Amino acid sequence: MTEPVLRFDESLGQRTRNGDWQHLAAGTYSVIGDKLDAEDWAAAADLIGVTIEEAAELREIYAEWPGEILGWLADQGTAPDAIEAARQRVSDLLRAEHGRTCDLAAEWDRYVALTSAGAQAATAQDSGAARARVEEARETWRQVHDYCVDEVYGLLDAVVRLRGEDALPGVWDHLMRDWYDDHAARLDVRRQPWTESARQLMTAIVHGFHGHLSGTDRQGGMTFLEEEDRFGFRFDPCGSGGRVIRDDTTGGRPRPAEPFSLAVTTRPHDWSFGQAGVQAYCVHCCLLNMVMPIDRLGYPTRVIEPPTWPAARTGAPCTWWVYKDPALVPAEVYERVGRPAPSSDSPSSASSPSPASSPSPASPSPVEAAGDGPP
Repeated sequence: MTEPVLRFDESLGQRTRNGDWQHLAAGTYSVIGDKLDAEDWAAAADLIGVTIEEAAELREIYAEWPGEILGWLADQGTAPDAIEAARQRVSDLLRAEHGRTCDLAAEWDRYVALTSAGAQAATAQDSGAARARVEEARETWRQVHDYCVDEVYGLLDAVVRLRGEDALPGVWDHLMRDWYDDHAARLDVRRQPWTESARQLMTAIVHGFHGHLSGTDRQGGMTFLEEEDRFGFRFDPCGSGGRVIRDDTTGGRPRPAEPFSLAVTTRPHDWSFGQAGVQAYCVHCCLLNMVMPIDRLGYPTRVIEPPTWPAARTGAPCTWWVYKDPALVPAEVYERVGRPAPSSDSPSSASSPSPASSPSPASPSPVEAAGDGPP
């Protein structure tokens, strides 16, 4: 019996792809093409449909974050005319770069309609129509996604211009406050085995980066890695923060360079992986996956090796690691974000088995169904 290509994941609260980690590292749009080539119509239709679920949380946050950033600036006492001038600067940059403004709700509806048409064509065994509609849908989402990432990055740059570089963790703490609470409650080894937490973390990585359309071909692919003590996913680049600092994914117009001049850290910080050159959007990955969980749980949930500006301009990947046990995380990781390494009696799950083979439906369910936010 053929294994289904999708499964319902309670930690995500929605459907996601099924298979081992190596298989899941392939971009969903690439796998759709493979299924159409094989005339596996039902599998192709299912995979076409799940691309909407891979992108759905990103659509939600990109609708909310611009207003929340501007509101946060106002709450900090920033002058209204300064906020409006900063907003207008970002709007002008977006229009100049993308040739338009973006109606997120309308363009999302168009993307969903095209995706649905692609799934219907696959069900009808019309390969040509399915490929055409799927590619049109992917390109529609890519344009919307990239516009929204540029908008968020531009507004984070406004935070730096108006409040200073040291304000970045404050605005991100505000944007991610609900994620912090869920992440800390759900991934505590005292509440559920680390094997299940690692599975959830890795599932969220592949699901979310498919939605970000990672890779230079923007198919959503990544490279799966396994070492003795950890699993990894390498994005070259990720479709969000990594994309905007490279020549090959911005048409030679990376956003920290002119005419954008968007913010990167000018000196190392605990909240920027202990490095300068981390762009303002990528700061949230350090806070959510390393700083906050170390402070609340005693260990990082994911360990990230980010690209930095300007070296990344000519191409540099980002690698995310999930350790097979929190006790295996090296002291250097803690020191990188200004935290002391844990003592030997800190919470860990050294006796837990590894989640290496597959995030299968038979894996234990989490204690509560909730996402931990997109990467």
